[in-house]
Amino acid sequence: MNNSEELNKKLQSFWNEMFTKKQNNTIKLNEIKERTILDSYLKRLGRDASQIIDFGTGSGYALFVAKALGKNMQYGLGIDTSPHAIQLAQQFCEDEKIDDLEFICHDHTYLKRIPSNSFDGAICSNVLDVLPPDTTAIIIQELNRILKHNGKLLIKLNFYLTNELIEKLKMDLLGKNMYAINGVLRGVNYTTETWLSMFPNYKLIALDEYERLKEGPKDRIIYLQKA
Repeated sequence: MNNSEELNKKLQSFWNEMFTKKQNNTIKLNEIKERTILDSYLKRLGRDASQIIDFGTGSGYALFVAKALGKNMQYGLGIDTSPHAIQLAQQFCEDEKIDDLEFICHDHTYLKRIPSNSFDGAICSNVLDVLPPDTTAIIIQELNRILKHNGKLLIKLNFYLTNELIEKLKMDLLGKNMYAINGVLRGVNYTTETWLSMFPNYKLIALDEYERLKEGPKDRIIYLQKA
């Protein structure tokens, strides 16, 4: 097992444990409102695209918001490695009688099964910067293949880690730009400019910030269009 495989295995275990602590969603689909800047971008994507793939979907929040607010979605596919997260998403679909969203428990290798040019929208929310860089490179490559010409890609990244934050969060250096907490990879620390350079055949539509933690450092939102 190489280093990336070991890191991915730890991540899968860590996030599945996190989702075991999450309760079933009690809100109804028709009760979802536009409350945050992230919701605004999910609404925008749900208007810009009809077929949306969400890699690292968790319990499906992004797809549910895009569907509820965007009004243009005809199909959504969510993929996550956490069995419990997928179970929560599937249960929500069952409770709300949603039949145009599908959730699959699998890792990034599942992307290779998806036909080229089959989606016109994609989401990666707090995913690309918490995986080993070689895994992230594969995801970016596959999503680029899967997205149609002019397809939209919505990315959310964690806040940039300053030395002060690294010390405050008690993070350990795993490798170049890679930081862990208790042995679990929690941040691949690139500047926004470096992240943008990984999408050379995309047009930048919007660059924004999202206050996930009240009065804390802000996450980064990137909205791109495939050229």
